Amino acid sequence: MRRVSLPGLLVALAAAPAAGQTRPQPQLLLTIFGGVSTGARLWEINRQPFARRDDPATFDSLRLSRTLQSALTLGASATIFPGPNLGLTAEIAYLGYDLDDACTATYIDPSIVDAGETEAICADVSRQGASAVALAFSAGLVYRVASRSFASPYLRAQAGITARNSSTVEMQGRFLLNSEPQTRVVLDDPKGGAINPTAAFGLGVMIPFAHGYQARFEVRDQLVMARDATGPAAANSLQVPPTGTKLVHSVGLLFQLDIVLEQRRGRRY
Repeated sequence: MRRVSLPGLLVALAAAPAAGQTRPQPQLLLTIFGGVSTGARLWEINRQPFARRDDPATFDSLRLSRTLQSALTLGASATIFPGPNLGLTAEIAYLGYDLDDACTATYIDPSIVDAGETEAICADVSRQGASAVALAFSAGLVYRVASRSFASPYLRAQAGITARNSSTVEMQGRFLLNSEPQTRVVLDDPKGGAINPTAAFGLGVMIPFAHGYQARFEVRDQLVMARDATGPAAANSLQVPPTGTKLVHSVGLLFQLDIVLEQRRGRRY
């Protein structure tokens, strides 16, 4: 007679029903997410003429730069999987970028007209921080593998637009005049906000943790377009520099919570 050990029998009994079972397969997902992403250097002007307020023929010189800081990302999406692998997704995301500005006075005219104002304006530019908040609307594809497993890796590719209501070029600084705070435009941007194309590529994993819920961890490269100053403004009172458009890669880590609205049942036997 063949002898069977007790540990071997327990393993066989535990494995037998598991072999005939499969997990549910999520089909329709409603997702909320949040995370942080990196920033990038936007532009730099080494010698920007800056006219004295009461003597437009007298110029100081400034070095100006602007950097897109790390962003807080929040959003929501809906995803449907008609089949086991390929899904369609639509998303709205808040991209909360801040701007880090730097201003250095490289030359100060020795004239006593408006003495000290340029230095005060420049110090205020470096001290304060503007924002470049944007809303991104996009749609695309999600491809997952092992959709009935404990962990399901996936790839994402999507495209859309970003809408920004503030300029990434305009720069202002404050100073005191007769003890009253005043503001002067250092660089102007008549175009203001902008609507630009955007795209995103992601790599992540879905992990079911309760009935009807999944957690996701995703590394994403968000491609955003931003207007940048390509040179100094002309030496006049308008302070409008030439501008272009720059592609910025903003790589971030997102945590996402999926609410599973529909799913295909798993096999029990």
